[in-house]
Amino acid sequence: GILSAFQKYPNVAWLVVACDLPFLTEKSLRQLVNSRNPTKLATTFKSPENDFPEPLITIWEPKAYPKLLQMLAYGYDCPRKTLINSDIQLLINDQEDELQNINTVEQFEKAIVQLSPKLV
Repeated sequence: GILSAFQKYPNVAWLVVACDLPFLTEKSLRQLVNSRNPTKLATTFKSPENDFPEPLITIWEPKAYPKLLQMLAYGYDCPRKTLINSDIQLLINDQEDELQNINTVEQFEKAIVQLSPKLV
């Protein structure tokens, strides 16, 4: 998806946000946008689960396009590997629970319960 976006518009930065982040708030998005460093390959948050960058809540700068293509040519199709091997702006989110990925039925059911009071 990131490469397709760059293929269509290679000279713009792309704010990429995964659809499985139901706890993400405007505050965190503002932190990401306000901390954007266009001199770096990307601006992203550190994962709350490990010390790796979160590739799917990232502002990818235009200079990332050739790097992503290069990594793909080397056989690496994981955008996280591109971030790990690049000069990036890595942010810490004070609200780490907002970066929880929901990938299983159990996580989904728990998220629904946690979000229910907020949805009413």
